[in-house]
Amino acid sequence: MFVISCKYNQKSNYIISLVNDIRKYHPNEKIVVVDSDSEDNSYFKELEKCDVIIEDVHNKNWMIGAYWYSFKKYPHEEFYYFMHDSMRVKDNLDYLKEKDLTLLMSFNREILITKEDKWGYIITKNSKYKYKFEGRGCYGPIFFCKNKVMKIMLDMGADKFLPSNKSETGRCEACYGFFLEEQGYNLIDCSLFGDVFENESFNGKSGAYPFNTKWQFPVEKFYGSHLNLGRI
Repeated sequence: MFVISCKYNQKSNYIISLVNDIRKYHPNEKIVVVDSDSEDNSYFKELEKCDVIIEDVHNKNWMIGAYWYSFKKYPHEEFYYFMHDSMRVKDNLDYLKEKDLTLLMSFNREILITKEDKWGYIITKNSKYKYKFEGRGCYGPIFFCKNKVMKIMLDMGADKFLPSNKSETGRCEACYGFFLEEQGYNLIDCSLFGDVFENESFNGKSGAYPFNTKWQFPVEKFYGSHLNLGRI
């Protein structure tokens, strides 16, 4: 099942393109679009043509809120592709189902949650695990996983940590990396494209800002804030 977190506006209607991508390579896969409190819902009519489940739930917790809403409503799917609306699918992704977990990219999570940051202590207080500052973060967070990975994270209490603003989405990237590592996954080995900060550097594959991500295959995460709209 594809789960897409969407914040729609007419100037960046990436969601239509993404759903068309998915339908091209996955004609029979369930697609759930969770609207993240968009002011304009006109895109629903276009999506309905693509046999998509639209969850108009006024999600205010960004992509993580969309993921948990969908998992709890559809808890028996074999596999979940958790994605943003600013992505492209360029080929069939069925082969990812062979692994328990695949991240798009990872990074050193100490960059986003330092020892002075309250989030590390909040996680320790409100979950079954003591937060470890050293380790990898889950870029996006964007990840593709078997049902059991989400079930374990639910048991760990990961669903309690939901972002309410842009800054907190970064902290969720760090803490969800922690929850995945606590399950025993090596996030370097699980990452499709390696380290995001290495890729998004002067000598990296994407280069420095404004980051050319066209090299990513078979799935791409671009930056809507500085994308050439002719690519969509």
